[in-house]
Amino acid sequence: MRYAVRPSRISQHAFTLAELLVVLGIVSLLMAVLLPALRTARQQAVSTHCGTNLQSLGKGLQQGFLEFNFYPLWDDGGDTVRFTWVDLMVERRYAIEQVGYCGEDDRPDYLAEARGQAFSLLYPPNRSRFGINYSYGISVPLSTGSWAMGGPSEDGLNRRFAEHDRYPSRRVLGADAIWSGIYNLSGEAYRHRMWNFPSQTDNTIAYRHPNYTANFLHQDGHVERARYAFESSDRIDTVARFVWHADESIFVGPDSQHMGAYYPAFPPPDVVPEELDPRYYTDNRLWTQTGVQ
Repeated sequence: MRYAVRPSRISQHAFTLAELLVVLGIVSLLMAVLLPALRTARQQAVSTHCGTNLQSLGKGLQQGFLEFNFYPLWDDGGDTVRFTWVDLMVERRYAIEQVGYCGEDDRPDYLAEARGQAFSLLYPPNRSRFGINYSYGISVPLSTGSWAMGGPSEDGLNRRFAEHDRYPSRRVLGADAIWSGIYNLSGEAYRHRMWNFPSQTDNTIAYRHPNYTANFLHQDGHVERARYAFESSDRIDTVARFVWHADESIFVGPDSQHMGAYYPAFPPPDVVPEELDPRYYTDNRLWTQTGVQ
């Protein structure tokens, strides 16, 4: 017996060109709306992770301070390649190497590369470029250990840091940075695109996060983000946070004075304990834990 095949009643309707264009328009509109939000969310996540890394370094710094009553010296002052306080943290197992890097650091960024080229310092992870390793710096006044100096420094000036243990919730211990040492909170290089404006000790804070913000580690261990306000006469509130003393200029450095003392500078070799002095590890070839040799 034969059965007749009935034609299907299901319509085989295809999209017209106009309908496809409408769909593509809607998709494009959704992408235009969502992509900036997704990009912002990603930037915020990376910035937060950078702050978390800095907080981890802060815990290591506190561990070293409890052990020796000093913070590590900011770097070894070496030529060609310079080992830093982060290398020392890794060497002493106060921190792991990965926390020394921020995802928004161009490694190195243009300011770090310009500074490195001026000092003829090669960037350790890629020695065809210039710069210094890692994405964070340590406060120079706290790093020098100059509260332990019994007399004038080698240049004959009083550089003793008498108030190092006051204001722990406001004094900066470390921050997002383009260099190993932090002298002040200036960010004018981001406006003038000059790494040494107005001097070579300025502009080591890396305001690399959205809206020219940076993560700041304070001496009590907490991390906050602050914005550098180019349009304001008060670039950053140095009462709320400062490197040396409250309400300081954003341009303080080795030639600045406060209460009869000059800003701390590179200390004599016998001030900072050798366990926290990168120069000791470099001179004695003791770098064994860092990935860059």
